[in-house]
Amino acid sequence: MSNPLNTLIGKLFTDPVEQVGIALPSATLVAVFFNYREQIHPALQRLPDPFAASTAGALIFLLLTLAVSLVVKRLSHDILNTAYDYLYRNRKRQKTDSWYRRAQNLALTTNDPLLSQYYEALDRLRDNDNPVVAKVEALQLQSKLARSLTLILAIFTVVLFIEKLLLLGWVCAAVSGLMLSSFCKERWAASEMVYQALYETYYRQERRHPIWTSPMMSINKPPTQPREPETVD
Repeated sequence: MSNPLNTLIGKLFTDPVEQVGIALPSATLVAVFFNYREQIHPALQRLPDPFAASTAGALIFLLLTLAVSLVVKRLSHDILNTAYDYLYRNRKRQKTDSWYRRAQNLALTTNDPLLSQYYEALDRLRDNDNPVVAKVEALQLQSKLARSLTLILAIFTVVLFIEKLLLLGWVCAAVSGLMLSSFCKERWAASEMVYQALYETYYRQERRHPIWTSPMMSINKPPTQPREPETVD
């Protein structure tokens, strides 16, 4: 079994979605820390400055960025994804006109509890080289970036309120709320785009091959009785 930490670190270095959505905001947070480290605590001024051509400072900056990225990834995934699933996604799925509901009514989504319906459907679209995958990945990138900014701005909000900078604190809180709303909307839009493409793919296949078999279901049409041979009197 692979180590989850190694998998997470590997994704941060190899997945551009993770790099833009998580690593860049984390690097910004670390840069702010280095610029204001003396105000945080005078002893932190002894740290090498990564912006002064210091090798040790650059190494510390990279290690801190990696550490912050892992924390942001874990917290945002555990807290914000869970909040999205239970407070936003499930409520949206109750709508009878959602593409998720249509795909589910045709049994196009997996029933395996160990598999994600969304990622399983997205993998099927990738296997078919569906052009909608590029749009979905762009929405995923935007949603992850909004998710990371939500958490980072929430941290700034707490710090500003502790420092009694109420006006800046309320501004950060408002922007954090906007990022949270953007995260939910873009994540839902990506989900609906996947199920819509899956639904439309089903009907395109059905038009080409009337007896279409989904990996998740099979449509068993009743066998037709052979015609009686016609006789000419």
